[in-house]
Amino acid sequence: MSVLGRSESTCRNYGQHVAAMALHFGKIPTELDIEQVQEYLFMLQKRSKTPSQTYFKHCVYGLRFLLKSEGLPYEFLHLPSIKHD
Repeated sequence: MSVLGRSESTCRNYGQHVAAMALHFGKIPTELDIEQVQEYLFMLQKRSKTPSQTYFKHCVYGLRFLLKSEGLPYEFLHLPSIKHD
């Protein structure tokens, strides 16, 4: 991640969010089915009280990085697109 110019806090945030999802289900996110991923992301979205939904975004970006590092396409988990303001 450092080669891509990501900060240490970004690496930590991505890791924490992917780990939280893994702990929630008891397995790594790449072993989840699409419905479980969508259910978890929906829960995060509803739990967020801020308009920017930073926690949700970090989770999606962390999952994208996980997929990329495993050589899997984003479509593997049907991750949502996040619009930039």
